[in-house]
Amino acid sequence: MPLDPPVVDLHPPDATPAQGGAQVVTALRARPANAAPSATAPLGPAPRSPVSTTVLATLAVVVALWWGQRFLVPVAAGLMLAMLVAPMVIVFERLVRSRTAATLLSLSVFIAFSGAASWAFGGQIMRMADRMPQMIQLLADNLAKNRPDADSVLKRARDALIQLERAAQSVATGTSPRTQRTLRNPPAGASTPSISEGATVLVRDTAVSGSTVLMKFATDLSVIVFIAFFVLSGGERLTARFVNLWGRSPRGRARAERALRETARQIRLYAGTLLVTNAVIGAGVWLAFWAAGLPDAGTWGVTAALLHVVPYLGMAVLVVLGAAETFLAHGTFTAALGMAAYLVMLSTLIGTVMTAWLQGRNAKMNPAAVFIGLVFWGAVWGVWGLFLGPALIVMIKVIAQNSRTAHRAARLMQG
Repeated sequence: MPLDPPVVDLHPPDATPAQGGAQVVTALRARPANAAPSATAPLGPAPRSPVSTTVLATLAVVVALWWGQRFLVPVAAGLMLAMLVAPMVIVFERLVRSRTAATLLSLSVFIAFSGAASWAFGGQIMRMADRMPQMIQLLADNLAKNRPDADSVLKRARDALIQLERAAQSVATGTSPRTQRTLRNPPAGASTPSISEGATVLVRDTAVSGSTVLMKFATDLSVIVFIAFFVLSGGERLTARFVNLWGRSPRGRARAERALRETARQIRLYAGTLLVTNAVIGAGVWLAFWAAGLPDAGTWGVTAALLHVVPYLGMAVLVVLGAAETFLAHGTFTAALGMAAYLVMLSTLIGTVMTAWLQGRNAKMNPAAVFIGLVFWGAVWGVWGLFLGPALIVMIKVIAQNSRTAHRAARLMQG
């Protein structure tokens, strides 16, 4: 009976890399072709890149994120929106038996909810704008009542700064301080711009810039909705194609699928955390405004919940608006400062500390990593970075956990 030809095994268990990584010592071992294959040897440690290469690659990624934000922000937001409303699409699909119709219904619910929230917020801002002349008049009356003395510290400091400026101008131009005083003081008949004229110009410039910002936001929101629609319409086929990008290895495809599901779950958890904390902030603002006797306390609660969707920046806007409303109602700076202090404390304790703790608990992340990541994304993408930053941090951690080369980064962010 003829013997089976020997098969050469090029991966013996005792193979070790040579110096410089250029040669490999192999051993030849003959075994029958019909014998059971040997177990696959474990993969060795991944090759390490030099520190300089890692630093340059990191800087290149940061520059690419900043330079491509006009494209990357709508794409990231659209994918997150698709992951967020995917369960709603599944429920509607069972009712209407159509993936496209279910996607349209889900996105319509999202657009209606966003429109109602924007209407409540915009109405409150318009009411504040209508009351702005009353606020300016009240501020002028308070300043007139508290007019400083003729020899106050502020007046002496202002006169000293004027004298210093005239002396510096005389040295720079070679003219005497008397000539500088003559040039500085306009003739009696000349008109100087008043505060009202400056306020008019400021309001006009703010309206123009605000219209531009609103148009850009509406454009970005339209792109985000369309991206979510096409991603959700693809359904499981698009998900399978995305998983196939990770190669033919069953282990790699399993890691990709696990990372995708965990990312979607974490985004929904973040949305739930944001909903709970913002509802608590809205209730706290409503109770404070109601106790202070301020008008439209319920609408102010809704406005506070919406403003706090954007971390830190929304808190600053809320503090300014709340202090202005309190000043209008009571006419004293003490009441305005007290309301501002309460809003800062409420936003810090619930919006910052509680949100970071809940997100760190749900995603098992270090609160310091969440805060640092939020600062980074805010610096790179601005307001959109502050809004999407917490979810992006969770996505990076999930991807790092399911990657063979980024386990250290995942352990660093782990709480």
